[in-house]
Amino acid sequence: MENNASERALRPIAVGRNAWLFFGSGDHAQSAANIFSLIASCVLHGLDAEGYLADIIRVLPYWPRNRYLELAPKYWARTRARLDQAELERPIGHVTVPPLPAEQQPSPD
Repeated sequence: MENNASERALRPIAVGRNAWLFFGSGDHAQSAANIFSLIASCVLHGLDAEGYLADIIRVLPYWPRNRYLELAPKYWARTRARLDQAELERPIGHVTVPPLPAEQQPSPD
């Protein structure tokens, strides 16, 4: 019996543990953990992490705060499909926020 595959999978964590020991402060370590979690979530949902982060940085200034969940990796493919692709491809400029889908609209009470 061999366990080379499992050892290779754990190697980046073991090597990184030494490098991650000194982040500078607890705040820096927390920020790094948040980025690592975001990248892991991208991998889990089959997204290119670098492309996702570039898109999010491009869209975030124009997105309403009460709708930030739509920008999470889990929902990003669906949200990105509703955006104007020409606006996303421009290096700078306004991005139009699409309206909520009908099934997510708040019901009038």
